[in-house]
Amino acid sequence: VLTLKNDFAQRTGEAEALKISLQKATDQLEAAEKLLGKLGGEKDRWEEQVRSLRHELKALPLNSLMAAGFIAYLPDKSENERRMKIDEWCRYMEVPSFDFKYFLSTESEMLTWKAEGLPGDDLSMENALVIIQSVQSPFIIDPSSAATEWLKLHMKADKSSLEVMPLHDPRFATQLELAVRFGKTLVIEEMDRIEPALYPILRHDLQRQGTRFLVQVGDKMVDYNENFRLFMVTRNPFPYIPPDATSLIAEINFTVTQAGLEGQLLGLTIQEEQPELEHQKSALLKQEEDLKVQLAALEKSLLETLAKSEGNILENKALIDSLNETKAKSNTIAQSLNESKQLQLSLDEQRNVYRPIAERGSMLFFLIRDLRKLNHMYQISLAVFICLFKAALKDDSVTASVTSRIASLSKTLLDLVFSYVSRQLFKA
Repeated sequence: VLTLKNDFAQRTGEAEALKISLQKATDQLEAAEKLLGKLGGEKDRWEEQVRSLRHELKALPLNSLMAAGFIAYLPDKSENERRMKIDEWCRYMEVPSFDFKYFLSTESEMLTWKAEGLPGDDLSMENALVIIQSVQSPFIIDPSSAATEWLKLHMKADKSSLEVMPLHDPRFATQLELAVRFGKTLVIEEMDRIEPALYPILRHDLQRQGTRFLVQVGDKMVDYNENFRLFMVTRNPFPYIPPDATSLIAEINFTVTQAGLEGQLLGLTIQEEQPELEHQKSALLKQEEDLKVQLAALEKSLLETLAKSEGNILENKALIDSLNETKAKSNTIAQSLNESKQLQLSLDEQRNVYRPIAERGSMLFFLIRDLRKLNHMYQISLAVFICLFKAALKDDSVTASVTSRIASLSKTLLDLVFSYVSRQLFKA
Protein backbone atom coordinates (compact mmCIF):
# COMPACT_ATOMS: atom_id res chain seq x y z
CA VAL A 1 0.00 0.00 0.00
CA LEU A 2 2.85 2.35 0.85
CA THR A 3 4.46 1.63 -2.49
CA LEU A 4 1.20 2.39 -4.28
CA LYS A 5 0.81 5.64 -2.36
CA ASN A 6 4.32 6.74 -3.27
CA ASP A 7 3.75 5.80 -6.87
CA PHE A 8 0.45 7.73 -6.87
CA ALA A 9 2.14 10.82 -5.42
CA GLN A 10 4.88 10.58 -8.03
CA ARG A 11 2.36 10.22 -10.86
CA THR A 12 0.31 13.13 -9.48
CA GLY A 13 3.45 15.34 -9.37
CA GLU A 14 4.31 14.38 -12.94
CA ALA A 15 0.74 15.18 -14.01
CA GLU A 16 0.93 18.60 -12.35
CA ALA A 17 4.30 19.24 -13.98
CA LEU A 18 2.84 18.23 -17.37
CA LYS A 19 -0.16 20.47 -16.72
CA ILE A 20 2.11 23.44 -15.91
CA SER A 21 4.24 22.69 -18.98
CA LEU A 22 1.11 22.48 -21.14
CA GLN A 23 -0.16 25.82 -19.79
CA LYS A 24 3.25 27.36 -20.39
CA ALA A 25 3.35 26.01 -23.95
CA THR A 26 -0.20 27.28 -24.54
CA ASP A 27 0.72 30.74 -23.26
CA GLN A 28 3.84 30.79 -25.43
CA LEU A 29 1.79 29.68 -28.44
CA GLU A 30 -0.70 32.49 -27.83
CA ALA A 31 2.14 34.97 -27.39
CA ALA A 32 3.77 33.75 -30.60
CA GLU A 33 0.49 34.10 -32.49
CA LYS A 34 0.03 37.61 -31.12
CA LEU A 35 3.58 38.54 -32.04
CA LEU A 36 3.20 37.13 -35.55
CA GLY A 37 -0.12 38.90 -35.95
CA LYS A 38 1.14 42.23 -34.66
CA LEU A 39 4.55 42.18 -36.29
CA GLY A 40 3.31 40.66 -39.57
CA GLY A 41 1.96 44.02 -40.72
CA GLU A 42 5.11 45.72 -39.42
CA LYS A 43 7.23 43.34 -41.49
CA ASP A 44 5.40 44.37 -44.68
CA ARG A 45 5.72 48.04 -43.80
CA TRP A 46 9.39 47.69 -42.89
CA GLU A 47 10.08 45.93 -46.19
CA GLU A 48 8.31 48.76 -48.03
CA GLN A 49 10.26 51.30 -46.00
CA VAL A 50 13.56 49.56 -46.80
CA ARG A 51 12.71 49.61 -50.52
CA SER A 52 11.83 53.32 -50.27
CA LEU A 53 15.05 54.13 -48.38
CA ARG A 54 17.12 52.21 -50.92
CA HIS A 55 15.45 54.15 -53.72
CA GLU A 56 16.06 57.47 -51.90
CA LEU A 57 19.67 56.50 -51.18
CA LYS A 58 20.21 55.63 -54.83
CA ALA A 59 18.67 58.95 -55.93
CA LEU A 60 20.48 61.00 -53.25
CA PRO A 61 23.64 61.91 -55.27
CA LEU A 62 21.62 63.15 -58.26
CA ASN A 63 19.08 64.95 -56.07
CA SER A 64 21.93 66.61 -54.15
CA LEU A 65 23.50 67.67 -57.45
CA MET A 66 20.20 69.16 -58.61
CA ALA A 67 19.73 70.98 -55.28
CA ALA A 68 23.23 72.44 -55.59
CA GLY A 69 22.48 73.45 -59.18
CA PHE A 70 19.25 75.11 -58.08
CA ILE A 71 21.02 77.16 -55.38
CA ALA A 72 23.84 78.13 -57.75
CA TYR A 73 21.94 78.96 -60.96
CA LEU A 74 18.17 79.37 -60.42
CA PRO A 75 17.45 81.75 -57.47
CA ASP A 76 17.36 84.80 -59.77
CA LYS A 77 15.03 83.12 -62.29
CA SER A 78 11.25 83.33 -62.46
CA GLU A 79 8.99 80.49 -61.37
CA ASN A 80 8.32 79.28 -64.92
CA GLU A 81 12.01 79.33 -65.85
CA ARG A 82 12.83 77.29 -62.75
CA ARG A 83 10.23 74.63 -63.62
CA MET A 84 11.49 74.40 -67.20
CA LYS A 85 15.11 74.08 -66.12
CA ILE A 86 14.31 71.46 -63.44
CA ASP A 87 12.33 69.42 -66.01
CA GLU A 88 15.28 69.67 -68.42
CA TRP A 89 17.73 68.49 -65.75
CA CYS A 90 15.41 65.62 -64.78
CA ARG A 91 15.24 64.40 -68.39
CA TYR A 92 19.01 64.75 -68.86
CA MET A 93 19.88 62.82 -65.65
CA GLU A 94 16.93 60.40 -65.99
CA VAL A 95 15.43 61.43 -62.64
CA PRO A 96 11.64 60.84 -62.40
CA SER A 97 10.96 64.07 -60.47
CA PHE A 98 12.60 66.53 -58.10
CA ASP A 99 11.03 68.87 -55.52
CA PHE A 100 13.57 71.34 -54.16
CA LYS A 101 11.37 72.39 -51.22
CA TYR A 102 10.75 68.95 -49.77
CA PHE A 103 14.29 67.74 -50.46
CA LEU A 104 15.83 70.37 -48.16
CA SER A 105 12.95 71.20 -45.82
CA THR A 106 9.88 69.85 -44.03
CA GLU A 107 6.25 70.91 -43.87
CA SER A 108 6.77 71.98 -40.26
CA GLU A 109 9.61 74.37 -41.18
CA MET A 110 7.60 75.93 -44.00
CA LEU A 111 4.60 76.41 -41.70
CA THR A 112 6.88 78.22 -39.25
CA TRP A 113 8.15 80.52 -42.02
CA LYS A 114 4.59 81.21 -43.12
CA ALA A 115 3.66 82.12 -39.53
CA GLU A 116 6.63 84.54 -39.53
CA GLY A 117 5.12 86.39 -42.50
CA LEU A 118 6.66 84.71 -45.55
CA PRO A 119 4.21 84.43 -48.48
CA GLY A 120 3.05 80.83 -48.95
CA ASP A 121 3.69 80.48 -52.71
CA ASP A 122 6.32 78.07 -54.08
CA LEU A 123 8.65 80.86 -55.28
CA SER A 124 8.90 82.43 -51.81
CA MET A 125 9.44 79.08 -50.06
CA GLU A 126 12.19 78.08 -52.50
CA ASN A 127 13.87 81.49 -52.11
CA ALA A 128 13.74 81.20 -48.31
CA LEU A 129 15.53 77.86 -48.55
CA VAL A 130 18.24 79.39 -50.77
CA ILE A 131 18.70 82.27 -48.30
CA ILE A 132 19.23 79.78 -45.47
CA GLN A 133 21.35 77.25 -47.39
CA SER A 134 23.51 79.52 -49.57
CA VAL A 135 27.20 79.82 -48.73
CA GLN A 136 27.52 83.16 -50.55
CA SER A 137 25.95 86.34 -49.18
CA PRO A 138 22.36 86.63 -50.47
CA PHE A 139 21.38 89.66 -52.59
CA ILE A 140 17.59 89.74 -52.20
CA ILE A 141 15.40 91.49 -54.79
CA ASP A 142 12.16 92.07 -52.88
CA PRO A 143 9.78 94.64 -54.45
CA SER A 144 6.98 93.95 -51.95
CA SER A 145 9.27 93.95 -48.82
CA ALA A 146 7.40 90.87 -47.50
CA ALA A 147 10.52 88.68 -47.65
CA THR A 148 12.58 91.37 -45.89
CA GLU A 149 10.15 91.50 -42.97
CA TRP A 150 10.20 87.69 -42.78
CA LEU A 151 14.01 87.66 -42.80
CA LYS A 152 14.18 90.08 -39.85
CA LEU A 153 11.70 88.01 -37.82
CA HIS A 154 13.40 84.74 -38.72
CA MET A 155 16.86 86.01 -37.74
CA LYS A 156 15.51 87.28 -34.41
CA ALA A 157 13.81 83.92 -33.76
CA ASP A 158 17.12 82.25 -34.62
CA LYS A 159 18.71 84.08 -31.66
CA SER A 160 21.01 86.01 -34.03
CA SER A 161 22.42 89.42 -33.05
CA LEU A 162 20.65 91.37 -35.80
CA GLU A 163 21.55 94.80 -37.20
CA VAL A 164 19.43 96.44 -39.92
CA MET A 165 20.45 99.62 -41.75
CA PRO A 166 20.05 101.27 -45.16
CA LEU A 167 23.02 101.62 -47.49
CA HIS A 168 22.96 105.43 -47.26
CA ASP A 169 23.18 105.41 -43.44
CA PRO A 170 25.95 107.86 -42.39
CA ARG A 171 27.20 105.26 -39.88
CA PHE A 172 27.40 102.54 -42.54
CA ALA A 173 31.19 102.00 -42.34
CA THR A 174 31.19 101.88 -38.53
CA GLN A 175 28.22 99.50 -38.33
CA LEU A 176 29.77 97.21 -40.95
CA GLU A 177 33.08 97.11 -39.05
CA LEU A 178 31.35 96.27 -35.75
CA ALA A 179 29.21 93.57 -37.36
CA VAL A 180 32.29 91.89 -38.92
CA ARG A 181 34.29 92.13 -35.69
CA PHE A 182 31.60 90.82 -33.31
CA GLY A 183 29.92 88.26 -35.60
CA LYS A 184 26.55 89.99 -35.99
CA THR A 185 23.93 89.35 -38.67
CA LEU A 186 23.80 92.47 -40.86
CA VAL A 187 20.87 93.27 -43.17
CA ILE A 188 21.62 96.17 -45.56
CA GLU A 189 18.48 97.65 -47.12
CA GLU A 190 18.08 99.80 -50.27
CA MET A 191 21.08 98.08 -51.89
CA ASP A 192 20.77 99.46 -55.41
CA ARG A 193 24.50 98.87 -55.96
CA ILE A 194 27.33 96.79 -54.54
CA GLU A 195 29.38 99.07 -52.29
CA PRO A 196 33.17 98.79 -52.99
CA ALA A 197 33.84 98.34 -49.24
CA LEU A 198 31.94 95.03 -49.38
CA TYR A 199 34.09 93.36 -52.05
CA PRO A 200 36.84 92.03 -49.71
CA ILE A 201 34.10 90.56 -47.46
CA LEU A 202 32.19 89.03 -50.36
CA ARG A 203 35.41 87.53 -51.77
CA HIS A 204 36.44 86.30 -48.29
CA ASP A 205 39.86 87.94 -48.69
CA LEU A 206 41.05 86.84 -45.25
CA GLN A 207 44.59 87.30 -43.95
CA ARG A 208 45.84 85.12 -41.13
CA GLN A 209 47.80 86.49 -38.21
CA GLY A 210 48.45 83.72 -35.71
CA THR A 211 45.05 82.43 -34.63
CA ARG A 212 43.20 85.50 -35.96
CA PHE A 213 41.73 86.17 -39.37
CA LEU A 214 41.61 89.75 -40.67
CA VAL A 215 39.65 91.31 -43.50
CA GLN A 216 39.84 94.79 -44.98
CA VAL A 217 36.82 97.02 -44.26
CA GLY A 218 37.36 100.42 -45.87
CA ASP A 219 40.89 101.49 -44.96
CA LYS A 220 41.12 99.26 -41.85
CA MET A 221 42.07 95.64 -41.21
CA VAL A 222 39.36 94.20 -38.94
CA ASP A 223 39.15 90.89 -37.04
CA TYR A 224 36.81 88.58 -38.93
CA ASN A 225 34.31 86.66 -36.80
CA GLU A 226 33.14 83.43 -38.46
CA ASN A 227 29.59 84.02 -37.13
CA PHE A 228 29.23 87.17 -39.26
CA ARG A 229 26.42 86.96 -41.83
CA LEU A 230 25.54 89.51 -44.50
CA PHE A 231 22.19 89.96 -46.28
CA MET A 232 21.70 92.63 -48.95
CA VAL A 233 18.16 93.71 -49.83
CA THR A 234 16.69 95.96 -52.52
CA ARG A 235 13.15 96.88 -53.55
CA ASN A 236 14.33 97.76 -57.05
CA PRO A 237 13.14 94.92 -59.34
CA PHE A 238 15.94 95.66 -61.83
CA PRO A 239 19.10 96.48 -59.84
CA TYR A 240 22.45 96.85 -61.57
CA ILE A 241 24.89 94.17 -60.46
CA PRO A 242 28.39 94.51 -61.96
CA PRO A 243 29.75 91.42 -63.73
CA ASP A 244 32.63 91.13 -61.23
CA ALA A 245 30.11 90.90 -58.34
CA THR A 246 27.79 88.32 -59.92
CA SER A 247 29.94 85.36 -58.90
CA LEU A 248 30.38 86.69 -55.34
CA ILE A 249 26.71 86.86 -54.31
CA ALA A 250 23.60 84.68 -54.41
CA GLU A 251 21.05 86.78 -56.29
CA ILE A 252 17.57 85.81 -55.07
CA ASN A 253 14.58 87.23 -56.90
CA PHE A 254 11.25 87.59 -55.06
CA THR A 255 9.64 89.41 -58.00
CA VAL A 256 6.39 87.48 -58.41
CA THR A 257 5.14 85.76 -61.52
CA GLN A 258 1.47 85.66 -62.46
CA ALA A 259 1.06 82.15 -60.98
CA GLY A 260 2.94 83.09 -57.82
CA LEU A 261 0.88 86.25 -57.27
CA GLU A 262 -2.28 84.24 -57.85
CA GLY A 263 -1.29 81.95 -54.96
CA GLN A 264 -0.61 84.94 -52.68
CA LEU A 265 -3.93 86.62 -53.54
CA LEU A 266 -5.80 83.35 -53.01
CA GLY A 267 -4.32 83.16 -49.52
CA LEU A 268 -5.43 86.74 -48.77
CA THR A 269 -8.92 85.99 -50.10
CA ILE A 270 -9.30 82.87 -47.95
CA GLN A 271 -8.08 84.76 -44.86
CA GLU A 272 -10.77 87.38 -45.40
CA GLU A 273 -13.68 85.26 -46.71
CA GLN A 274 -13.15 81.89 -45.02
CA PRO A 275 -10.51 82.35 -42.31
CA GLU A 276 -11.46 79.03 -40.71
CA LEU A 277 -10.35 77.19 -43.88
CA GLU A 278 -6.87 78.69 -43.64
CA HIS A 279 -6.69 77.84 -39.93
CA GLN A 280 -7.89 74.28 -40.58
CA LYS A 281 -5.35 73.75 -43.35
CA SER A 282 -2.47 75.07 -41.22
CA ALA A 283 -3.64 73.00 -38.25
CA LEU A 284 -3.93 69.89 -40.44
CA LEU A 285 -0.45 70.30 -41.88
CA LYS A 286 0.96 70.83 -38.38
CA GLN A 287 -0.97 67.82 -37.06
CA GLU A 288 0.24 65.68 -39.96
CA GLU A 289 3.85 66.62 -39.27
CA ASP A 290 3.40 65.88 -35.53
CA LEU A 291 1.80 62.51 -36.30
CA LYS A 292 4.69 61.57 -38.57
CA VAL A 293 7.14 62.42 -35.78
CA GLN A 294 5.11 60.35 -33.29
CA LEU A 295 4.95 57.42 -35.71
CA ALA A 296 8.72 57.52 -36.23
CA ALA A 297 9.24 57.64 -32.44
CA LEU A 298 6.95 54.64 -31.92
CA GLU A 299 8.74 52.66 -34.63
CA LYS A 300 12.07 53.45 -32.97
CA SER A 301 10.66 52.45 -29.56
CA LEU A 302 9.36 49.16 -30.98
CA LEU A 303 12.72 48.25 -32.50
CA GLU A 304 14.61 49.24 -29.33
CA THR A 305 12.25 47.12 -27.20
CA LEU A 306 12.83 44.10 -29.44
CA ALA A 307 16.60 44.63 -29.53
CA LYS A 308 16.94 44.99 -25.74
CA SER A 309 14.74 42.04 -24.81
CA GLU A 310 16.53 39.32 -22.82
CA GLY A 311 15.80 35.61 -22.55
CA ASN A 312 12.86 33.98 -24.28
CA ILE A 313 10.84 36.75 -25.90
CA LEU A 314 7.67 34.65 -25.67
CA GLU A 315 7.93 34.53 -21.85
CA ASN A 316 8.36 38.30 -21.48
CA LYS A 317 4.76 39.38 -20.80
CA ALA A 318 5.71 43.02 -20.18
CA LEU A 319 7.43 43.10 -23.57
CA ILE A 320 4.41 41.57 -25.32
CA ASP A 321 2.07 44.12 -23.67
CA SER A 322 4.42 46.97 -24.63
CA LEU A 323 4.58 45.76 -28.24
CA ASN A 324 0.77 45.47 -28.39
CA GLU A 325 0.33 48.99 -27.03
CA THR A 326 2.92 50.41 -29.44
CA LYS A 327 1.34 48.64 -32.39
CA ALA A 328 -2.16 49.88 -31.45
CA LYS A 329 -0.90 53.48 -31.23
CA SER A 330 0.94 53.07 -34.52
CA ASN A 331 -2.25 51.88 -36.26
CA THR A 332 -4.25 54.77 -34.78
CA ILE A 333 -1.69 57.32 -35.97
CA ALA A 334 -1.48 55.77 -39.46
CA GLN A 335 -5.29 55.93 -39.71
CA SER A 336 -5.26 59.57 -38.54
CA LEU A 337 -2.67 60.38 -41.21
CA ASN A 338 -4.90 58.93 -43.94
CA GLU A 339 -7.90 60.87 -42.63
CA SER A 340 -5.79 64.04 -42.49
CA LYS A 341 -4.76 63.66 -46.14
CA GLN A 342 -8.37 63.16 -47.24
CA LEU A 343 -9.52 66.19 -45.24
CA GLN A 344 -6.68 68.27 -46.71
CA LEU A 345 -7.82 67.40 -50.25
CA SER A 346 -11.36 68.45 -49.29
CA LEU A 347 -10.08 71.78 -47.90
CA ASP A 348 -8.06 72.43 -51.08
CA GLU A 349 -11.23 71.94 -53.14
CA GLN A 350 -13.07 74.46 -50.96
CA ARG A 351 -10.18 76.94 -51.30
CA ASN A 352 -10.16 76.63 -55.07
CA VAL A 353 -13.73 77.96 -55.21
CA TYR A 354 -12.21 81.43 -54.61
CA ARG A 355 -9.45 81.05 -57.21
CA PRO A 356 -11.27 83.12 -59.92
CA ILE A 357 -10.91 86.34 -57.88
CA ALA A 358 -7.20 85.58 -57.34
CA GLU A 359 -6.76 84.96 -61.08
CA ARG A 360 -8.52 88.25 -61.87
CA GLY A 361 -6.32 90.13 -59.40
CA SER A 362 -3.10 88.62 -60.74
CA MET A 363 -4.09 89.40 -64.34
CA LEU A 364 -4.96 93.02 -63.42
CA PHE A 365 -1.63 93.63 -61.68
CA PHE A 366 0.45 92.42 -64.62
CA LEU A 367 -1.76 94.38 -66.99
CA ILE A 368 -1.29 97.71 -65.17
CA ARG A 369 2.41 96.99 -64.59
CA ASP A 370 2.88 97.01 -68.36
CA LEU A 371 1.87 100.70 -68.39
CA ARG A 372 5.52 101.51 -67.72
CA LYS A 373 6.20 100.52 -71.34
CA LEU A 374 4.19 103.61 -72.34
CA ASN A 375 5.90 105.94 -69.89
CA HIS A 376 8.57 105.28 -67.28
CA MET A 377 6.59 107.36 -64.74
CA TYR A 378 3.82 104.73 -64.61
CA GLN A 379 5.37 102.63 -61.86
CA ILE A 380 2.86 100.71 -59.70
CA SER A 381 4.31 98.64 -56.89
CA LEU A 382 3.04 95.26 -55.76
CA ALA A 383 2.59 96.57 -52.21
CA VAL A 384 0.15 99.24 -53.47
CA PHE A 385 -1.78 96.70 -55.54
CA ILE A 386 -2.09 94.34 -52.56
CA CYS A 387 -3.53 97.25 -50.54
CA LEU A 388 -6.11 97.78 -53.32
CA PHE A 389 -6.89 94.05 -53.34
CA LYS A 390 -7.39 94.01 -49.55
CA ALA A 391 -9.66 97.05 -49.83
CA ALA A 392 -11.77 95.20 -52.43
CA LEU A 393 -12.12 92.24 -50.06
CA LYS A 394 -13.65 94.57 -47.45
CA ASP A 395 -16.71 94.97 -49.70
CA ASP A 396 -19.66 94.18 -47.42
CA SER A 397 -22.38 93.80 -50.06
CA VAL A 398 -24.74 90.87 -49.33
CA THR A 399 -24.84 88.09 -51.95
CA ALA A 400 -26.84 84.88 -52.28
CA SER A 401 -24.00 82.51 -53.19
CA VAL A 402 -20.22 82.20 -53.40
CA THR A 403 -20.33 82.65 -57.19
CA SER A 404 -22.19 85.96 -56.92
CA ARG A 405 -19.85 87.02 -54.09
CA ILE A 406 -16.82 86.39 -56.33
CA ALA A 407 -18.49 88.39 -59.14
CA SER A 408 -19.15 91.26 -56.72
CA LEU A 409 -15.54 91.23 -55.45
CA SER A 410 -14.19 91.17 -59.02
CA LYS A 411 -16.28 94.23 -59.93
CA THR A 412 -15.19 96.10 -56.77
CA LEU A 413 -11.53 95.30 -57.49
CA LEU A 414 -11.82 96.46 -61.10
CA ASP A 415 -13.44 99.74 -60.00
CA LEU A 416 -10.74 100.41 -57.40
CA VAL A 417 -7.88 99.65 -59.80
CA PHE A 418 -9.47 101.71 -62.60
CA SER A 419 -9.97 104.67 -60.23
CA TYR A 420 -6.39 104.41 -58.91
CA VAL A 421 -4.77 104.15 -62.35
CA SER A 422 -6.94 106.91 -63.82
CA ARG A 423 -5.60 109.41 -61.27
CA GLN A 424 -2.05 108.73 -62.44
CA LEU A 425 -2.50 109.08 -66.20
CA PHE A 426 -0.94 112.13 -67.82
CA LYS A 427 -3.19 114.27 -69.96
CA ALA A 428 -2.27 114.40 -73.64
